[in-house]
Amino acid sequence: MSITYKYFEGEKDLDVQYDFWRKTTSTLPFAWKPTMSPIIFKEQKEFDPRSRCFAYEGDDLIGYMSFTGKGDFVSLGYPWVLSGYEGIQDELFERVYGFAVSNEYGGRILAQRFREQWENQILYFEGKGFEITNESKLIGRYLSNVESTEGIEVSWKISNEFIFEDWHSIMEENDEVNEVQIKMLKEYYSSVDFDFSISFFNEEQMIGVMGVTLREDTKYSEVLSFGILQEFKSHKGKMICVLMNEARSRGAETITFHASDIPEEDIQKELGLSELTKDVMMVKEV
Repeated sequence: MSITYKYFEGEKDLDVQYDFWRKTTSTLPFAWKPTMSPIIFKEQKEFDPRSRCFAYEGDDLIGYMSFTGKGDFVSLGYPWVLSGYEGIQDELFERVYGFAVSNEYGGRILAQRFREQWENQILYFEGKGFEITNESKLIGRYLSNVESTEGIEVSWKISNEFIFEDWHSIMEENDEVNEVQIKMLKEYYSSVDFDFSISFFNEEQMIGVMGVTLREDTKYSEVLSFGILQEFKSHKGKMICVLMNEARSRGAETITFHASDIPEEDIQKELGLSELTKDVMMVKEV
């Protein structure tokens, strides 16, 4: 049966894309929960149907590739295909990448991230001229038991949404981020489909905010936003215990944190946290 290629035609294609991503990444270690970037990008002036290409054999979807972009920056997706159809990856890549870097679209800086264990994906992008520009450690553990919060001296509130302004106020008071970083993170967090957040309080004062995602099919959880007021860092370990208990109660079996959020070796040891993977950023300039 011949293979046909189609570009984005309507809302149903987004559902198809999300379902295919979950299917093709379900066996990859530490594959993150899908973001809302495709939905947000579709409403932007930079969107073009040719930014999403789907490959079909008959009525069966066997592969797709896409990108999101703003200005000359493009977040280039990987050509995901079903096992046995690796031979169409280059065709998908040329269709999507070729349009992204065309004079019509104007992409000049292209980037994507993978986990360090995703060797095939990394090697494929290296073969297309991408270079690893940054690697960020993710530490975590498997959530096989309930953590003790005995002796914790702060209260907390759990929400099914993440309020950026609350996290921003913590980081601003700590003087840990500049305006450029805040702008970038606000845009990034707006694309994250948070499952819950935890706000910590000392009496009426908010002293910490953490935002978490949970991928239901693989039971993998990530702590993507993390902020604690400097003067209350002594409660950090217990706060993390509260967070891990909540993630576990929602079905998470594995959890990761950015290593930069928990640099203290004593806390890592106490909570049984160790390096599980790395975020690998790959970039190509044209």
